[in-house]
Amino acid sequence: MTYRIFLVEDDRSIAEGLQHQLEQWNFEVRVVQNFRGVLGEFTAFDPHLVLMDIMLPCYDGYHWCREIRRVSEVPIIFLSSASDNMNLIMAM
Repeated sequence: MTYRIFLVEDDRSIAEGLQHQLEQWNFEVRVVQNFRGVLGEFTAFDPHLVLMDIMLPCYDGYHWCREIRRVSEVPIIFLSSASDNMNLIMAM
């Protein structure tokens, strides 16, 4: 079985680096293309795991986490350089 990981990251160099590494470990990785349509891409890909940045164009990662939670209980891991206390609390 190949596990599918949905990567929601707007920095292309980070996204490409993560995708490359994860694919080396035989994961199937899809990087979001449309930051206004994250939920649609998520649903179409049906991943086993979501790696989500907090600061994104259009809507932030918290918004997309709430939207995904309406349709799925897939694990979501926030990957972010945001380190202030409010972001730490909100991500829990």
